[in-house]
Formats: sequence, structure tokens, C-alpha cells
Amino acid sequence: MRIILLEAALVAGVLMTGLSASQVAYAAPISANLQDAATDSRTDVKIDSSIMVERIKETETGVTVTTLLDPAKVKVIPGDQLLFTNSYSNSGQNDVTGFVVNNPVHRAVTFVEAQEDWALVSVDGGQNFGKLSELSVIDAEQASRPATASDVTHIRWVLPSPIAPGASGELHFRGTVK
Repeated sequence: MRIILLEAALVAGVLMTGLSASQVAYAAPISANLQDAATDSRTDVKIDSSIMVERIKETETGVTVTTLLDPAKVKVIPGDQLLFTNSYSNSGQNDVTGFVVNNPVHRAVTFVEAQEDWALVSVDGGQNFGKLSELSVIDAEQASRPATASDVTHIRWVLPSPIAPGASGELHFRGTVK
């Protein structure tokens, strides 16, 4: 299965330099044969990434309001909630099947959740993926323990349906700035 790798925006760079995630993120097919990659319809799927800072405020009337802010326009501090969005679209003329998006979680961010309940996660640097509840890690004492959200290093979405020509969608996950 060919995998489309998505290098998520480097959080530290985005937050410190004001670059947009789309200026830092990229997608590239993995293929031992570059000619195969050039003719694979999965290369017609374009990915654009964005990061927004979620701020929750209570109004004077007691209503809780969540706003999404551009990290280049606000001061981002530890504890801030981030919303990562990977938007994809098929610019080709054929259905795209077998599309996979891998998204590393930057070490300056603690994974909170993926919006899509079918997303898989890795706690070993992207070597193995599964549901978080099924994974374990080896702790400092060399004992196995159940993995937690703070152990997540990567997120993988295996799109369950073909992406039709002209179709688009979004994949989301949340994290907290360490």
C-alpha cells in the first residue's frame, strides 16, 4: 500500500515565525519506483494543513464561546489548545483508493484526540499503528503499561472510501502546547 506522508507544520516554527502551516507542510508519495509514483492517481490528492489556536471565553451573559485564532496573530503559550486540520482534495480525473495520511505529532505538542474515531495512532515513532486503547509502551523501569494520549507520536487516517474526482474533505486532531 502506498502511503502519503504528511509532515505536519513544525509547531515551534509556526508559532515562533508566524509561517502558515501550508507554507511548512508537504505531501509526498513513498515509492521505490518514481515512475510508479508519477502515474499513481493518489498523487492527484493535494493536502493543505492548518493549525489554529482554540480559545474558550465566557461572555458577559454566561455563554461559553470557542474561537479559532491564527497562531501568527496571538501569543501562544503552554497549555493552549491547538486544532490541526488536514484538508484534502482530488484534483485528478479518477477515483483515488487506498489513500493514507500519516501525521507526526510534534514533540512540542501533546496529542489530545483525533476527531475521526476511525483514526489510528502510533506510540513508537510511526512503526506500528492501532487504537490507543490497544497499544502499550515500555516505561523507564522496562515494564509494559497501557499507552496514553501523551505517548502518541503519529496519527494515521486510512480513508475508508474512494476519493472521487473533485471531492474533498478534512481530517482533524487536537493537541495541547507543552
